[in-house]
This record gives sequence, structure tokens and C-alpha cells, in this order.
Amino acid sequence: MKRNPNFPFAPAKFPFFYGWVSMIAGTLGVLCSIPGQTMGVSVFTDYLIESLQLSRDALSMAYLIGTVASSFFLTYAGKIYDKFGARFTAIIAALSLALTLMLFSVSNNITLSLSTISGAGYSTIAFIVISILFFVLRFSGQGVLTLASRNLIMKWFDQRRGFANSISSAFQSFGFAVSPLFIAMLITDYDWNTAYQILALLTLLFVTFAFVFFRDNPEECGLIPDGEKLEPKLKGNADFQTKKQYTLQEARSTWVFWVFALGLSFSAFFITGFTFNVISIFESCGFSEQKALGVFIPASIISIITAIVGNIISDYTRLQKLLIAYLFGCLLSALGVAILQYQIGYYILILGNGIMGGLFSVLAAITWPRFYGRQHLGAISGLSMSLIVFSSAIAPLFFSRIFTLTDSYSLAGYAGVAVVVLLLLFSGKAKNPQLQ
Repeated sequence: MKRNPNFPFAPAKFPFFYGWVSMIAGTLGVLCSIPGQTMGVSVFTDYLIESLQLSRDALSMAYLIGTVASSFFLTYAGKIYDKFGARFTAIIAALSLALTLMLFSVSNNITLSLSTISGAGYSTIAFIVISILFFVLRFSGQGVLTLASRNLIMKWFDQRRGFANSISSAFQSFGFAVSPLFIAMLITDYDWNTAYQILALLTLLFVTFAFVFFRDNPEECGLIPDGEKLEPKLKGNADFQTKKQYTLQEARSTWVFWVFALGLSFSAFFITGFTFNVISIFESCGFSEQKALGVFIPASIISIITAIVGNIISDYTRLQKLLIAYLFGCLLSALGVAILQYQIGYYILILGNGIMGGLFSVLAAITWPRFYGRQHLGAISGLSMSLIVFSSAIAPLFFSRIFTLTDSYSLAGYAGVAVVVLLLLFSGKAKNPQLQ
């Protein structure tokens, strides 16, 4: 498919550098993926359990099946992104997401109809239907739309990449923090079916926006990254200079790829398990649903501050240092869940989630173009996204099973602490491959 970056207008004729428009567009793209993220799914969890007559374990298993299946296709989706660009990829992903949200809104009716026609049990059909819907939801929302939108920003900047991402991350963190409350408000004012339909319509509006404003990279528009040629940060330091454009095969053969990718995957695993079961986790410790959903607001404030500072610092320091700080946030988050029954655990959890979320947005976006270049960014970030999505898939069932067996989520927290300690030990070798 031939791209026409000058339709419906030419970015080169803008009175200012179009990269800033791309930053806004990419940010909105990530925010539009929220219904496909765990943050968006979690608010509907109890309503789906009741309407589809599924147990928490069964819904978690459907979520696992759908999400794991989607993870297997994300590396290929990254290659499609490299070939066709951000505009095409984002539009297809958003259309798929909107359609899936509409199907979710009538999933109980679909289940009833199929159950009546086939004669199979309602819960059995519900499990199959919801597994398929989770597959498309996670692939299009958490996976492809996020990948295309995040990489859009990264391709338009080089030496100002951290600064641009700091602005984007601040809005992303705020949007993710308030989204559960916004979705809960929609459900309260209408019902969960209508809430899904409203989210689908908002996603369709984004399709038009993406068609008008998304452009894959500055070069195809006759521009250069950052809008002007800048001296590398800390001139002479190879950590800030891209000497080699790595292929996917070359990138995944390096040690540092797996250290960073698994580190980012832990956040996806833990925050998914936590968010998917957030109300149940707090209720098991004697807290209300309001307090459970309210934990995202203070965490988002910390996350925004951490993201801004982390992104700006990333333009001047090695990402290895940010990785260690990020893993420290992961450690606090896991410990907070482990001891949530104590008051101190509540505040440790907020602090950990804030640091982890803020620095995740830094490392997930900046690491791959800095370490491996922009030429094969879609495929490389697609593999990382596959690992992230796969990790998020197994988390809800892991948390759910622990609660079923122990009547508590503390063991999940302690398991998380052990994993992060191992990752911290390996982070000492997380050097930029451009240094080699």
C-alpha cells in the first residue's frame, strides 16, 4: 500500500515542527487504547461475571486465553507497522477495537442466542464468546494501537525524545488514572452495556483523527527528527548515538533486550493482576470499592511526576540507571500488595505503583529506538509488546487462583518481590548495545 504523507495536508508546510502534532496524536492513540487495557477491562469484571454467569476463575481463564493468543501475533503486527506505517496500522487497530467494544456490549445477548441455537450450556458458550472477544480486544487495544501510537512519537524525535515523551507520559498517566472512575461513572449513569457502546463511539471518532493527523516519520514528509539537526547529548558518549540499525534477529540475540523486556513484562504482569482484581484485593483486606478505585489517583500523581523527571533525565543519562529505579518501584508495588492488610502497605502500594507506572512509560518507549535504531522499530517493539501482553495474560488467573487457595492475595505480592530481586541482580549487565 502506497503512503501519501501529504494528504490531506503536508506536514512540511506547518508553521512549526509537525513532531509536536505527532506527539499529541500518539498520546491520544494510547489513551484510546484504554478500553483494551487492563485498566479498562477491570471496571467491567464483576458485571461480566454476573451477566455471563461465569466464576472469577473462569473469566480470568478466558482473559488468559484471549490475551496469550493475541501476544503470539504482535511481533508480526510490528512488521506490518514497519511496512505500512503508523496511520494505516492505527486506523485498522482502532476500527477493530471499536467493533469489539460493540460486541462486548451485547455479549450476553450473543451468548443467549448461541446457547439457544446450539443447545449448549449458557456458561460454556459465554466462556467461548468472551475468550474470542478478549483476543481481539487485547490484540487491537493493548497491543497494536498502543504500539503504533507510542512508536509514532519515538520516530519523530531523537535528541528531544525524552522531553517529548515526558509531556506525552504525563497525559497518559493522568488518563489511565482517571479512566476507571470515568468508566464507572458511565456504568452508574447508564449501564455496563451502554458504557461499552459509548466507548466504542469514542474510539470511532479517533479513527477519523488518526486518518487526518497520523504520519509515520519525518523523513517521508521531507523533514528530519527534532525539526533540526542537534548535537548528541553528552557528545562522545556512544550511549546517545545510534551507530547501528539492529534487525529483530540481532536485537533479540543481545542480553540487554531480555533484561529490559522482562523487566517491563513484570510491570504488565503485576499491575494487570492487581488491577483486574483490585476490588476483590481491597475487599479481602477490609477496604471498600471506593477506596480500591481511589488508589489510582494518588498513584497517578506520583506517576506523572516520575514520568516527567524520568523522561527528561533519559536525554542525559544511561537507561540502565532508570531501569534500576523502575525495578525499585516494582519492588515497592509487590510489597504493598503483600502487606496491604496493614496501613503502611496501602501507602507503599501507592508509591510503588506511581514509580513503576511513571518509569514504565519512559523505558517502554525510549529503550528500543535508542538501543536498536528506528529502521526495525516496529518488529523489535512488537516482540517486547508480545512479552508484555503474554505476561499480562497469565496474571489475573495467577492472582485469582492464589486467592481461591489461600483466601488472600498476599502470596502474590511476596512472589512478585522475589522476581524483582532477581531482575535487580541481572540489571547490572543492562548496557546499551550501541556501546559495543
